[in-house]
Amino acid sequence: MTIKLAKRWAPFGTSIFTEMTQLANAHEAVNLAQGFPDFSGPQEVLEQVAHETRSCHNQYAPAVGESSLRHAVSALVEQQTGIEYCPNEEVTITTGATEAIYSVVNAFVNPGDRVVVFEPCYDSYAQAIANAGGVLVPVRLHAPDTPVGISARGWGIDWNEFHAAVVGGFSLMILNTPHNPTGKIFTQNELETICNAVKEHDAVLMCDEVYEYLVYQNTSEVRSPVALPGMRERVVRISSAAKTFGFTGFKVGWATAPAPLSRAVRLVHQGIVFCTNPATQRGLATMISDTAWTSAYVKSLPDVYGAKQQYLEESLVRAGFRVQTAQGSYFLMACYDSHVQGAVVRDVDFAKRLIQQARVAAIPPSVFYYGSEAPRRMNWLRFAFCKTDLTLQLAAERLEEWAQSDGPRV
Repeated sequence: MTIKLAKRWAPFGTSIFTEMTQLANAHEAVNLAQGFPDFSGPQEVLEQVAHETRSCHNQYAPAVGESSLRHAVSALVEQQTGIEYCPNEEVTITTGATEAIYSVVNAFVNPGDRVVVFEPCYDSYAQAIANAGGVLVPVRLHAPDTPVGISARGWGIDWNEFHAAVVGGFSLMILNTPHNPTGKIFTQNELETICNAVKEHDAVLMCDEVYEYLVYQNTSEVRSPVALPGMRERVVRISSAAKTFGFTGFKVGWATAPAPLSRAVRLVHQGIVFCTNPATQRGLATMISDTAWTSAYVKSLPDVYGAKQQYLEESLVRAGFRVQTAQGSYFLMACYDSHVQGAVVRDVDFAKRLIQQARVAAIPPSVFYYGSEAPRRMNWLRFAFCKTDLTLQLAAERLEEWAQSDGPRV
């Protein structure tokens, strides 16, 4: 029998996260590649989920989510954005943010529809667009060492490129802020220009805001696009328990949107997974509904993760990297120019050498380009700092020892 993979999946191979993790395991490397905490989230959450696992119905949950969690999420999102969503009609519980992404894209994208995406981007966006038969239209975030990036003092947008991308129209735009992999938070002016384009072309904006509480700079100025004038009716906002509470294995996410958009998302959601684990939903609902506990917990995250970022950044700098401080998320982008004497060395090759020589794993960001070729000069790596202090200390020791000895053999 000849097995024929569907053409829409042909461009996608084994995940870079799987590849780098396997290589890291083979060399007993410190894994700063995959973006998951190597420590447990709050014990209180675990205890509530365990209690519900033993005591709740443990049968199919309502397709749109347990009522208690939909009400808790509605209050949580209103506190964060100032926008109120009806728990019954406008909040949908999904099996993680990734499933929410698939549901949203497949709800609003027809074969041939254009979808605007900022690159480099999370790989699930491209996969979901391909599954829907859409056309990914990239807008590049230029690196900090390019003319556009230097002007923007970070990862920046060439607005001529942006307008050229959107002028042909689009059905959906995907915005991830705080951004993976760059750690960028889109500014107020950037958001206004983006939202104006969405309104002008009568499109939907999918906002992936899973890192919403991991913000380290100008926290009072950070706004969700849904709060901008005229955007509530056009935005599907996605977040999850994974990044907020540090349990990536829970696979509980949510999508909030006005009722007409929510009905479309729910239709696709029920065809993908139908429903999400009820015990985990109920345990999360109990904790999120404890507003005093939740407020204190989320307010602590910037300090906890910010200290980890600072430690890793200082370690990378001592090891000869140039680091772009993350405004949000739990990723750092580090440039290895000094280790290759300004030459162009593929980030995939350098990442593999770093695992083999320093026994520290990172992700090469060139793999996050799907609608266009990655820049020829991409001397950057993405490091995850959502790790224990001991893990980060071991990584720092190995990086500094590597840099002080014979360094990379390129």
